[in-house]
Amino acid sequence: MKFVFGVLTLLSCFIAVQAQAQTWQTGENHGGDQWDVSAGAGVLVAPSYFGDDAYQFMAVPDIRVSYGDTFFASMQDGAGYNIIHTAHWKVGPLLRYDFGRDEDGDSTFRIGGDKTDDLRGLGDVDGSLEIGAYVEYDMAPLNLKVELLQGMGGHEGLVGNASLKYKGRAQLHDKAILYAFGPEIDFADSSYHESYFGVNSRQSAASGLAEYDPGAGVLSYGIGSSAIVPLTDTISTIFFASYNHLGSEAAHSSLVEERGSKHQGAAGAFITYRF
Repeated sequence: MKFVFGVLTLLSCFIAVQAQAQTWQTGENHGGDQWDVSAGAGVLVAPSYFGDDAYQFMAVPDIRVSYGDTFFASMQDGAGYNIIHTAHWKVGPLLRYDFGRDEDGDSTFRIGGDKTDDLRGLGDVDGSLEIGAYVEYDMAPLNLKVELLQGMGGHEGLVGNASLKYKGRAQLHDKAILYAFGPEIDFADSSYHESYFGVNSRQSAASGLAEYDPGAGVLSYGIGSSAIVPLTDTISTIFFASYNHLGSEAAHSSLVEERGSKHQGAAGAFITYRF
C-alpha cells in the first residue's frame, strides 16, 4: 500500500475529529479500559504526488483501533499513546509510516486518472518509519495540536505539523452534524525536502529537470475542513476538503515549477462503521 504523502496529510484533517464524533453522536464516553474499533472506506480526489498539477481518484480504506483514552492506531494517523491525558492536554509518543513515492507515478488504490510520467528518472522514495511525539491542547471549541517526527529509512528527515481546528455541531432534524475547520502548517528539514523535491545531477540527467538543492523550511500551509453526518448509531458519513500552498523550498523545486503546481487541493467522502 503506497499512498502519496499529500493524501496522508490531507486525510488527517478529519481523522482527528472522528474519534470525538463517536462520543457526540451516541452520547457515550468511551474512557476506561475498553477497546473501540471502526472500519470504513472512501473515495477521494488528490494530486497524484505532492506537488503535482494532475489529480487522481483513489479508493482508500480506513481502520481505527483505540483503547480507552490511552492508545490509538490507524492506517493514516499512525499509533500513539497518551502518557499525559487531562481535560485539556494530551502528550505522548507517536509512530507513523510514510509510504514513500514511486517514480512510475502510480498508487495502489488509484481508480481513476492517468499515471503521471513527471517522476521518471527521479527514482523511488522508499517508505520511512517516522518516530516522534505530539502535544495537543483542547480549549473547546478550539483544538491545537503539534507533531514532530524523525524519519528512518526512506527520507530520513525531520518533519512536523501544527494545526488549529474549530470544532462545532449543527442539528439537522434528529441528527447532529459535526464539523471542524482551521489552518495547518507542515515543516521539514533539508533531508526531507531533498528526498521529495530535490534534483541531483544524476536525476537531472535522467529526468530532464534542472538541478535543485532545497533547504529546511515550511513544507506547506493551508486550511482543512470536515463534516461528519451520522446515519445510525454505528454508521457515519464523512466529507472533507482541503487546500494547501507549498512552502518556498518545495514550490521552487524544478519538479514543481516545470511539471507541477504549488497549489494543492483535495476532497472526498468516507463511510465508516463502528463495531
